[in-house]
Amino acid sequence: MEKVSENVLKTSVPGIGNVYFNLQKYSTTISEEHQYIYYFDAEGKFMGGFFNGISYRRGLDNRMMKKFFDEDKFKVKVFVDENEKRKIINEVIERVERIKKFTHQNYEITGRLEDILRWDYDALQKDAIKFFSIYKPISILPPDQYLSLVLQPAEGCSWNKCTFCSFYQDRRFRIKSPDEFKEHIKKVKEFFGRAIGLRKSIFLGDANALIIPQKLLIELLKILHEEFPISKRNPNFEFSFDGIYSFLDIFGAEKKKPQEYVELKNLQVKRIYIGLETGDPELFKYLNKPGSPNECVDVVETIKKAGINVGIIVLAGAGGDKFYEPHVKNTIETILKMPLSKGDIIYLSPLVLDEANEYVKLMREIGARTLNKFEIAEQIDRIKEGLKNLTQYGVKVTIYDIQEFIY
Repeated sequence: MEKVSENVLKTSVPGIGNVYFNLQKYSTTISEEHQYIYYFDAEGKFMGGFFNGISYRRGLDNRMMKKFFDEDKFKVKVFVDENEKRKIINEVIERVERIKKFTHQNYEITGRLEDILRWDYDALQKDAIKFFSIYKPISILPPDQYLSLVLQPAEGCSWNKCTFCSFYQDRRFRIKSPDEFKEHIKKVKEFFGRAIGLRKSIFLGDANALIIPQKLLIELLKILHEEFPISKRNPNFEFSFDGIYSFLDIFGAEKKKPQEYVELKNLQVKRIYIGLETGDPELFKYLNKPGSPNECVDVVETIKKAGINVGIIVLAGAGGDKFYEPHVKNTIETILKMPLSKGDIIYLSPLVLDEANEYVKLMREIGARTLNKFEIAEQIDRIKEGLKNLTQYGVKVTIYDIQEFIY
């Protein structure tokens, strides 16, 4: 066994060649000649890998996504079927079993491989059942929160009437009591085990958890601080989270007073994500979102004054060809009215119409043609160009592809 760097060891396995082990505190990555790569969390659960030119990611619900590029160099995201998923997991387990025979001289590696071998396909399937006993489906997160620890003080969406969104139609909106939330946290801790240290922050779900009445919300946030180290080290934990993050719709954000945002800031709420979707008032109405673009500017100003960062989400392709120009123009103008600064993010999210039946119906009635992938990419580039001066203030403008999400 040869030490390559501080956390990387290398050994030679007959029939494979050099095998590298990247041993991080909360994860293990195995690389066979840098060609066949697979990684696991601290409990040994398979998280994903890269082989045969395809990237794979496994969610905690045991779904598996593969990503590759099509002939136009656009990224394709596909959930694999049960047979392919079983084949991939079984192959990974077989490879780990083979490698383990040649690592007996290193107890740390052997121990990690033994943990991995406990999680065969059937074990991961059982774990997914446990996951769904703890969580309602985690429908979506902002890309910078994919490695967050999701907690659900609220379930569903308090509005749930946007024409383009079907994320939360399978559940009613419900807020947990403090005792329910404590029990939820207890089960989450048990589910993640040591792998909880891999998570970087805490995200409060579902769609707009910060709409919870302020008195109860503060009580729930204080429970979080009792249960986890947030933005500070605690001798009882080996890890800490960098802050608390959540979605909030425009209408819910308007209801909060400036001082209430200061209270959230003092309890380590670091960024609030708001779906502007479009800066065009007419198109905004077709999306059936509560509030308006101008009201979004007002709430962003209030949130920023409290010292909390924002994530503004724009729906690229919304309104099709009929609204192409006003969507671009008014969205840029609306965002430029916002007092954005370092730590804020503008997310440009390509419109996905899989189950947006109401939106499709409305667009058909007004004769709006859906944009193709090339037109959406062009629109994203135009909005980016219009917002490019924001980057000098530390504002990030980037893509938010909801089809890439898997928790």
